[in-house]
Amino acid sequence: MYDWANSAFATSGIAAIFPAYFVVLFQQSLGDDASFFGRELNATAMWSFGIAFSTIIVAFSSPVIGVIADRFAIKKTLLWIYTGVGSLATVLSFFSVYTGNPWAWLFAFFVLGNIGFAGSIVIYNSFLPNVSPTKMLDDVSSRGFAYGYVGGGILLLVHLAAISLTSGTEIADLVTRLCIVSIGAWWFGWGLWTLRVMPEPPVSRSVEPMRIGRTVSMAFTELRTTLSQVKRFKVLSLYLIAYLLFNDGIQTVMAIAGAFAAETLGIPLLWIMLTLLIIQFVAAFGSMGFSWLSRLLDTKKALTISLFGWSFIVLFGVAIAPLAPQEHSEHDFQLEYDTEPSSPHAGNYRVTYVSALVEENEELPWIEALGNISTGQHFTSFDLVTVTSLAAIDEDFRYTISILGGPHDGMVIMGSAHPSILEESPLDWWPALIRDSIWSPLSLPVHYQWVLLGISVGLVMGGSQALARSLFAQMTPKGKSMEFFSFFGFAGRASSVVGPLMFAVIATMFDTRLAIGSILILIVVGAFMLRWVKVGEGVLVAEEENERIGRLRADA
Repeated sequence: MYDWANSAFATSGIAAIFPAYFVVLFQQSLGDDASFFGRELNATAMWSFGIAFSTIIVAFSSPVIGVIADRFAIKKTLLWIYTGVGSLATVLSFFSVYTGNPWAWLFAFFVLGNIGFAGSIVIYNSFLPNVSPTKMLDDVSSRGFAYGYVGGGILLLVHLAAISLTSGTEIADLVTRLCIVSIGAWWFGWGLWTLRVMPEPPVSRSVEPMRIGRTVSMAFTELRTTLSQVKRFKVLSLYLIAYLLFNDGIQTVMAIAGAFAAETLGIPLLWIMLTLLIIQFVAAFGSMGFSWLSRLLDTKKALTISLFGWSFIVLFGVAIAPLAPQEHSEHDFQLEYDTEPSSPHAGNYRVTYVSALVEENEELPWIEALGNISTGQHFTSFDLVTVTSLAAIDEDFRYTISILGGPHDGMVIMGSAHPSILEESPLDWWPALIRDSIWSPLSLPVHYQWVLLGISVGLVMGGSQALARSLFAQMTPKGKSMEFFSFFGFAGRASSVVGPLMFAVIATMFDTRLAIGSILILIVVGAFMLRWVKVGEGVLVAEEENERIGRLRADA
């Protein structure tokens, strides 16, 4: 049920509303790019740095906290703290628009919320070996993720309905922020279920209460002891390295997907959320499907198959390319000549349509330069020439204008920054090839391409996450579950640092598509390393460690 609870933050928060809303606030305040420490950063790169900063704190604190939690019965207390801090920070994000720098407020409280989320996952995962027999670990882990996808999907459905019904209205921003509040409320409210019914796991060795300084010193001593036994736990150590690599790629792709869709591909928030909703329910079935596959083959083979699925998804994601609009009805701004004799605007051009994507960003500077174009507005032929000329010379204009009828019939203006223009990335040949070979012949718009990608993600996402967790649990001594899962969490959080940082650096130096393409290397190398992980040997070492801890407890 804790998967059910915290998936609200993972789905509606990290993957949907937070990144897309951050892009809007960032661009409203700073434009498409801003200079930080002498480097030009866009919203996506800045978001990646936020993810990296928040997770690095959890990555380096988890091992110490893990040792302490294995010596004192405080796992549930720690889960309380991380859940409370994370959910409260999420709720406080609501007040971003009432500050002088809305993007900075949202950024700061997301970082704090993500610390609570990432930290709670480390604590929560350590309960797994204590609540499930070894032969059921794959099934229990998969069911947890399946529940999470369904729970997160239900809340995302509510958010999707609320945002779509109020899109383009005066309360759209308020509703978006209320959705963020509901994420924190859902997380904390359902988290109470777990915190009330789940028993505190027994500690490996009871110790007397001690001062904080001595406790931390003891934790570092225990860590040094464990690390000195790397040769003994060499299978688990090798698996952690492999996990760090492939999880690095997976988490980076999932973290930056929403910002990539909004900024690079120009996909409206509504379609991003709809795709994530589809992913949630597909992933619930995918998670249980890979649980079945692990019984048919084994855990490691099923996990490897899911990782090769992720490799395909990265290539798929880079290949997504918006089509250049062909028909008048496909353009972002549509104007038609008014020929009605009785109309006071006869002989002028009327704006008949403004796309939802434009309305989401109606306060951006380029809109002001074009005169706040809105549906129903009229332009004389002279004014129309001025407006289209401004759009044509604006290097940041990413929309299209189509004119129907009158002296300017058939005029089309495509902004220099329109998402369909592929001419800057070293990888642009790949999306151009796929667009010419598949997307264009099928006349498949970019948001439908995104939905197909989402279905593919859903099929493998649950399996890769659930089996990676259960495979580690199989080789983990129960008496040191928190300490060992803190290393698992460290690997997971460290990967969430390295991946986003690598993405941000490559995106800053080159472009977003190349940054995403580079993630493929991490997944493939991690999957390849799994072939050297001898699971049977790792399980045997864990059982021997359990026996040793049992003898120490009996002696105490």
